[in-house]
Amino acid sequence: MTTKRPLLWTLSLAMTLLAPAAGAQQAAPRAETQESDALTDKARQLFEDGVKAAKTGKWDDAHAAFLAAWVLKPHYQIASNLGVASLRVGKPRDAAEYLTLYLREAPATKVQERQRAEASLQEARAQVAAVTVRVAPDGAEVTVDGTSVGRAPLADPVFLDPGRHEVGAKLDGYVPQAQPVAATAGGTEAVVLELKRAPALNAERDGAGRGVLPAPQVSRGGGRTAVLVGGGIATGVGAAAGVLFTVLANNRASEAETLKKPLIAAGPNPCALTIHRQNCVRQSKALDESALYSNVAFWSFVGAGTVGLGTLLYAIVSSPEDRVQVTPMVGINDVGLSVGGAF
Repeated sequence: MTTKRPLLWTLSLAMTLLAPAAGAQQAAPRAETQESDALTDKARQLFEDGVKAAKTGKWDDAHAAFLAAWVLKPHYQIASNLGVASLRVGKPRDAAEYLTLYLREAPATKVQERQRAEASLQEARAQVAAVTVRVAPDGAEVTVDGTSVGRAPLADPVFLDPGRHEVGAKLDGYVPQAQPVAATAGGTEAVVLELKRAPALNAERDGAGRGVLPAPQVSRGGGRTAVLVGGGIATGVGAAAGVLFTVLANNRASEAETLKKPLIAAGPNPCALTIHRQNCVRQSKALDESALYSNVAFWSFVGAGTVGLGTLLYAIVSSPEDRVQVTPMVGINDVGLSVGGAF
């Protein structure tokens, strides 16, 4: 029977095993003592596996174990070890992200541990660029080369490998913006993006302001024709909108179904894992938009049918020279209209 070792003893041992040796070429990650409920049992085992692999210099194995532990329990202590392991396997950008997170969340009382993390962060920072991104308004999605990195305001800088990149931001109802960035190793950049409202929203907000076309002038004698033409156009527009939003609803539903499959395969409650959180948000958003587009499509068709029927009845009732008579008929088993006269 396997006996679980107390977490305090395990992490104390990890601190001894991974203490940096004098004159060593590489510094090993250092574990710290923490409360017994800081890690789940599985994350603790993976953490210990990473410590053992790091002690023997198997940094690829250590990185894989620490990353798996982080997915199960995104704790700042795992971020420290994962940051050092990322640095040793040639991922300085990831190392900078994890070590920055550790320094942001670790207690100030952990003086020596923070000093070691700062030294490793400086080593990683010498190989990547740090970009401070400020976006207005808050809540806008920030992207780097088209990939989402979070929503404004970002807690930490965005770290980029040397080279040309594009930092952008987007938010529903606003015009997306992007700015090119030439990242250099060890460099720092600042990107400020201020999103503007989309023109359609400005026109709606301004009411009779710019973007709203004046109502067409209709001659007194052409009133009937104008109503019939306007009704026909409105019916067509409503039907076209219904078709368009039906297509959009189907597309978003298909996207939600595609995103759902890997989440189901990830096991129960995948959205609790950081690695799946973004896909969960995207899948939920796709479902919401699909439902919204379906409702808009339904009411577009209803509106088109109502306007079309009203236009038809108006055409019949307002026939020139009163040659057409419409009489409602109510019977025991049916209700209808009696249309008579010359057409």
